[in-house]
Amino acid sequence: MERPLSALLAAVVLFFQFSGTFAHFAPRALLRADEPYSVAGVDHRSSVIRLPTDGSEWRTSSDVSFSNHSLSASSSCEPPYGVLPCTDTVIGNLFLLLAYGYLLFTAAKLLSEGSELLLTVLDAGVIGGLLLPILGALPDSILILVSGIGGTKEEAQSEVLVGIGLLAGSIVMLLTALWGSCLLLGRCDLDVVDNKLTAVDKKLTRPYDLQGTGVENDELTTLSARIMILSIIPYIVATISMAFDNTSSIGKLFVLLACILSLAGLLAYCLYQIFTPWVQQRRKEIAQKMFLKATMIDRFLRHEDRASLIDENGNLNEEFARRLFWKIDLDKDGAVDKKEISLLLRATLAHGNVDDTMVEHFMQEYDTDQNNQITVEEFLNGTEKWCKDLKLHSQSNIVEKRDEAEEYLNDLISLEQEEEEEAEGENPPTKSQIIRKAIFLLIIGTVLAAVFADPLVDAVNDFSTASYIPSFFISFVLLPFASNSSEAVSSILFAARKRKKNMSLTYSQIYGGVTMNNTMGLGIFLAVVYFRGLVWDFSSEVVIVCLVVIVMGLLASFRRIFPTWMAGIALILYPISLGLVAILDYVVGWE
Repeated sequence: MERPLSALLAAVVLFFQFSGTFAHFAPRALLRADEPYSVAGVDHRSSVIRLPTDGSEWRTSSDVSFSNHSLSASSSCEPPYGVLPCTDTVIGNLFLLLAYGYLLFTAAKLLSEGSELLLTVLDAGVIGGLLLPILGALPDSILILVSGIGGTKEEAQSEVLVGIGLLAGSIVMLLTALWGSCLLLGRCDLDVVDNKLTAVDKKLTRPYDLQGTGVENDELTTLSARIMILSIIPYIVATISMAFDNTSSIGKLFVLLACILSLAGLLAYCLYQIFTPWVQQRRKEIAQKMFLKATMIDRFLRHEDRASLIDENGNLNEEFARRLFWKIDLDKDGAVDKKEISLLLRATLAHGNVDDTMVEHFMQEYDTDQNNQITVEEFLNGTEKWCKDLKLHSQSNIVEKRDEAEEYLNDLISLEQEEEEEAEGENPPTKSQIIRKAIFLLIIGTVLAAVFADPLVDAVNDFSTASYIPSFFISFVLLPFASNSSEAVSSILFAARKRKKNMSLTYSQIYGGVTMNNTMGLGIFLAVVYFRGLVWDFSSEVVIVCLVVIVMGLLASFRRIFPTWMAGIALILYPISLGLVAILDYVVGWE
């Protein structure tokens, strides 16, 4: 831990020194010598540059002149916190923008690593469901917050373009560039297995087949996509305020209502994430029970004629079921106890591993009077119930039902085993060591994000002023790659393993990130707009967010197989979104 920390602190120190030198010397080299120029206490006509940090001096040549490279008129800038470097030129601000963006990327990476460490030792429901999503959205949320809380009301109205640009850009980037990249890297052969099209793990023999290769997701991933679609409702509610006077009480009421809906959605989504592990465990238990039922019924049929358990009307053949009961009742006392059930299960299940849970489940299903013994009538009723649970209308599909249940159960079990194997190490640290390291990373990441968020917003606005590029487009294109790059890299690496389970988790993470932006990020933005008395006038941004979320959300909500050619749909949506904003703002006149 000490070595990465030292490297980080050294990088910050070098950043202060180098960025101060670069941001002052590089702009000066691009100005004519006869133009007055001052940056953070620097007069270009003198031979001394003073940084506000410690008053140290660098001697420079006062006769340098580049008359053909003038980029900026004279102006003085205000150093962030009075100590950080600043400039009014294009090159200088571009450098500061990249430098502050890298620090934001470092903060996001530290937050991600710290939260993942906590996930390995603490309760998965609370950490994975509550803390991880919030920490993942924290860098964006801090930037959105600082973009609108400083300066006068007029300045805040201008600077919130950075916040809404970051918010819209993050959503579009996740659902287009990242979604499509993960599909291209995670694609496998799509083959028909048991009359069902499926992605074959780690098999890619037709890399250029756009239809015959692709990825597959599970049911929970489709549910995450549907939740993501619902999360855009606050955008629509806030936009209704534009039908009234934005400064009127009715207009503000719609903004407040949208803010409340966003934060309520955040709470609901966190609760959903907290209980997701419980839902997964419940799904596993149901799968185990269904597999047990199908296997036991199949085993029953091996004793007698397979066509005799259920008659042509789908009813239980009681005579056949009674014969089965007397074969299970080894001591012929007219009742089946736990020992006899255990022997039956050991003979039935291929692996022969029978635990008390399986026996207890069998007894709960059959022993209705709970006397730890199953009578003939209880056996008949229980067997008939199992056949109905399996939806057996004939005996012909019992093997198919059993195989489906076994495949589903094995998928859930193998996912758990994968997670356990990934968590194992040769010399694992203690729980307290992991917690201390995680807390340390979280603190450093939070401090970095909080300290450099405001200078980054200033750099975006200053670069926008110097380059005449609207700040919205700068924050839309550049900032999302800094604040979301850590999650993007981890998602791409995870998808590159070419497994169905990995792709499901990757896309669930993407949909979850968008949902957090639409709840936590938007909620904070709307709160800033409401309490600062700003005007909600972001029609073009709402259009592209809703367009991308609805298109990609519907695509993921109603299908589990994504052929490779669908990556083109996602990737082309990115430039379309950027162009659409430009058309709506500067051609249609929505600006």
